[in-house]
Amino acid sequence: MSGTAMLRTAAVRRGLARASIHRHGAQRLITTQHKPAQRRQLATLMPAEAQDNTKLNDTDPWSKPDPFGHTASTRTSHTCSKSAAEDIVQSDDGALEHSIRDFLGSTRQRPRAGLKADELVVKCPVCSPGKPRRLAYSAHLSTQTGAFVCTNCFEQGSWDKYQELAMRRNFQNTIPRTRATDPPPFEFAETTLVQLRTNLVAHEEIYAALTGHEKGQLRLRPEVLAQYGVGLGFLDTGVPEISDVQALVEGSDHAVPCLVFPRTAFRTNSFIEGTSSLADIANSTAQQNKGVISSMLSEMQADSSSVSDSAQAEFRTVQLKVVGWNTAELEMYVPVDEAQPGLFGFHIAGPDSSDVILTSHELDAVAAYQETGVAAVSLPRGPYQLPLDAMRALERFERVYVWLDDDHQGEEAAKLIARKLGVDRCQIVRTRGNIPHGPRSASIALARGYNLSDILEQAQPVQHDKVLDFSALREAVKFEVTNPDLIRGVESKELPGWNAIYKGLRPGELTILSGPTGCGKTTVISQMSLDFCKSGVSTLWGSFEIPNVRLATRMMSQFAKRNIAQNVAEIDYWSRKFEQLPMYFLKFHGSTNPDTVLETMRHAVYAYDVKHIVIDNLQFMMSMQAKGIDKYDAQDAAIATFRQFATDENVHITVVAHLRKDQPSADVDINSIFGSAKVTQEADNVVILQRQGNSDSMVRCINVVKNRFDGTLGKVFIEYDRDTMAFTEVPPPRKRKGLKIVKSSSRLSMADRLVAEMQADAASQRAVDADGNEIPSS
Repeated sequence: MSGTAMLRTAAVRRGLARASIHRHGAQRLITTQHKPAQRRQLATLMPAEAQDNTKLNDTDPWSKPDPFGHTASTRTSHTCSKSAAEDIVQSDDGALEHSIRDFLGSTRQRPRAGLKADELVVKCPVCSPGKPRRLAYSAHLSTQTGAFVCTNCFEQGSWDKYQELAMRRNFQNTIPRTRATDPPPFEFAETTLVQLRTNLVAHEEIYAALTGHEKGQLRLRPEVLAQYGVGLGFLDTGVPEISDVQALVEGSDHAVPCLVFPRTAFRTNSFIEGTSSLADIANSTAQQNKGVISSMLSEMQADSSSVSDSAQAEFRTVQLKVVGWNTAELEMYVPVDEAQPGLFGFHIAGPDSSDVILTSHELDAVAAYQETGVAAVSLPRGPYQLPLDAMRALERFERVYVWLDDDHQGEEAAKLIARKLGVDRCQIVRTRGNIPHGPRSASIALARGYNLSDILEQAQPVQHDKVLDFSALREAVKFEVTNPDLIRGVESKELPGWNAIYKGLRPGELTILSGPTGCGKTTVISQMSLDFCKSGVSTLWGSFEIPNVRLATRMMSQFAKRNIAQNVAEIDYWSRKFEQLPMYFLKFHGSTNPDTVLETMRHAVYAYDVKHIVIDNLQFMMSMQAKGIDKYDAQDAAIATFRQFATDENVHITVVAHLRKDQPSADVDINSIFGSAKVTQEADNVVILQRQGNSDSMVRCINVVKNRFDGTLGKVFIEYDRDTMAFTEVPPPRKRKGLKIVKSSSRLSMADRLVAEMQADAASQRAVDADGNEIPSS
């Protein structure tokens, strides 16, 4: 066989795996599809006469699967010599590595090591243009297959697709014109990490609270804390972010103590450790025969695999999470953005570990590992969120114990995370077990003297959510009856009166919020969603009426408790704090197909663990989707879809809807909402916002007219503050009870007139609330 024919066979045989994400219910499965390789990967290495013979396409029979199960490599072995076929097989990985290395060098990227040993974190060719360098590296690229996926925009595909997208003008414009590559990722000095750990040991009070065995102390062993790298820093609460790590170590006069939890990742991998001379060798055009090409590619492959496994096992700290010891709301990160993804405890799991524990908080991971011996990591973004980069880090484990807070929110989050990771390899750990008032987390259980190994052994797999018997419901029924306060949803911190009626934000429900135009529906729901978001509820905002920029500006003012437009100097400070909230926005505006919105919602639930979705508002989203009488059917279909989505995905959906235009504002009730009766029938809760008093009044009434949870109905009065652009709860307004006049005063006798005046005077002394109930005088 000629050298040209063998090179042609090599070009056909080389396949790049492309990852594609499919959905099946709430779970996505990653599969691989093989795509014919492009001839340009070896074009620079081939003789000129051989390049003309490599113009292959997707219909080439050599690239298709054999019906007998043979691959292209086995079929080519029948038509070429054994030595030539072996050379071709050995050259595949080396050619791919050369292609990746050469292309990343030409675009002046500095890849980071991913959370998998054969993975790189590179710039996304789709969403990185326009972003600062610290946010541009969001695509995870496999050095074995060339497949990539971006954890930000979720673009994915083969290595050929990555190159094609990166050759577009918008990405090419981001490449530095100088020869300098991007700077290396942020690196912590080892002396700084040692000083932080030393600070913890030197602080007697906090160190005793963590390692002591007295009542209220956590009983963590010092060597385990040191193994995880837990330290202590001092942070000034007035600074928006930590710009100087040394200041965190030394502190200041106004600094407060903070626990420091390091997030670790691979320091390097075989690809990054490869010699720089590979690119020079690959670019050489002096070699013009097949024998030289095969030996060169084999040498590249040997060089790439020559790095020892110990080099891949090295870890480094990529980020510090700083949490206030006595200040629960104080939480910062260094660096602010994750230039390289990492996990707390990632370095604990060795290459041979098959099991791992996933916890809500860092100290829970330390306690679980200490008592069970199973490597434990903690969720990186809040106690209920599992981002995609963390999912990729957990792919290599055969069994994952999901050990979150044992409360209603934690239980629902554990089920969602198990579905994302795969229910067949996940087991849910319940710290409380059958004890209603037992410890909620692993660290508290250890402090109370519980045996964590016994608790871990009681872990149960996730049951199928479509088939249940009473034995599966028995304990849940008992728990709900005996602990009604524990099954309430996430409560509002700013509107306590709302909690007494609404009973908190609960997953799996649909709420309709309505009211007259201009009464403040968007302002109220933005404030309440922000309130829930600060409690850890990941929120997705779909504003079809107001642009996202204007909505975010209002929410930042509500978050800062001041109008940021009048405090421009504080915008950066509050922007940094707002970025730490699990708040996301839909990029839709005006009329939008409900199926498109639904698909995006499902994606957000999977990727960002969204638990609360706001649609503002229904009429703007459905405008132009149907005309005439059909618009009512289209609206009913959208509501039914949202209702089903809330149940299937176990999220809370709040839909803002308009009132009928012919409805007087004074007579608003549950039947006043625009559309058919299906809108309110499908909803679990119906809330109507009304203006209280005249048109200039800042007082509003939140009227709960339907509550399927426990039937509690009632009103909450709130008042708008222009300075904070938010509402605060106020007492019910006082009003006079009306009198029923049976006769005209001109026809009353003197005696009757005196009696009527005395009754009116007595009635004026009795104040009543909005429901007509008399308020005792003070």
